Amino acid sequence: MLRRLADDLWVAEQPQRYFGLSIGTRMTVIRLENSNRLVILSPIQPTPELEIELAAIGVVTDIVAPNAFHHLYLQAFQQRFPQAISWGPSFLRQKCPHLELDRLLNAQEPSPWPGLLLCGLSGLHTLGPTGPSPLHEVAFCHTPSRTLVLTDSAFHFDASAPWLTRCLTRIGGGYARLEPTILERLATTDRASLLKAMKALLRWDFDRVIVAHGAVVETGGKQALSRAYSSFLGSPLP
Repeated sequence: MLRRLADDLWVAEQPQRYFGLSIGTRMTVIRLENSNRLVILSPIQPTPELEIELAAIGVVTDIVAPNAFHHLYLQAFQQRFPQAISWGPSFLRQKCPHLELDRLLNAQEPSPWPGLLLCGLSGLHTLGPTGPSPLHEVAFCHTPSRTLVLTDSAFHFDASAPWLTRCLTRIGGGYARLEPTILERLATTDRASLLKAMKALLRWDFDRVIVAHGAVVETGGKQALSRAYSSFLGSPLP
C-alpha cells in the first residue's frame, strides 16, 4: 500500500467519494531526518497491512489533519497509534468536538518538525455541503525532497481517474492541470489574504507536488501552481 516517492517520503491511497463523485484520497508519510519518527499527513483508514508497512520504516509519532475536512480517519489512526501526537487546526475543535487534538496546527509558529516547512493558506474557502466553508488548510514542504504537500487547495486528476470524474473536472477544474476547482473559486472571497499566503508558499524551493485528490505532480509543480493561482487570484505570482 505504501508507495515510496523519495528518500523518507511515501504516500498511500484509498477510494473516497465527495458529493457522490469518486475522487480518491491520499495520505503522505514523512520520516524525519536522522530519526525513525513518522509524520502522517491526511491519514487514511488504517489497515493491518498498512500498519505492518509503517512499522517497517519507522514509528508513527505525529498524526496531522491538515485542514478542516481531512479528519475522517484521524480517530481511527489515534486508536491504532495511541502514543502518537494528534494535530489539527483549531477550527476542528468547534466542528468536531468529539475529536481529541493534542496540539493545534499553527503555521505562524516555528515548525515542530525538522525538514518540514508550514504555511497557512489564509482566506481559502471551498463550497461544502452547507455552503461556503473555510478550509483552514496548512501546506507543507518537505525540504530534503523538494516536495510540496497540499490537501484541498489544488487537484490534479488524469486519465487514470473514473470517467465521470474526468468529465466533471474538465469543466470544473483540476483535470490535467494542477489547480483549485470551481468550488474554491466560487467560495473564496478573501483573495488578498490568500494571495499573501501563496506568495509566501511560492518562495519555497519545491518541484514535486503531492495532492490529496488526483495524481502526484512529479516535476514542474511550482510553475504549475503559480500559473493556476495567478489566474485564480487575478494577480501575477512568481
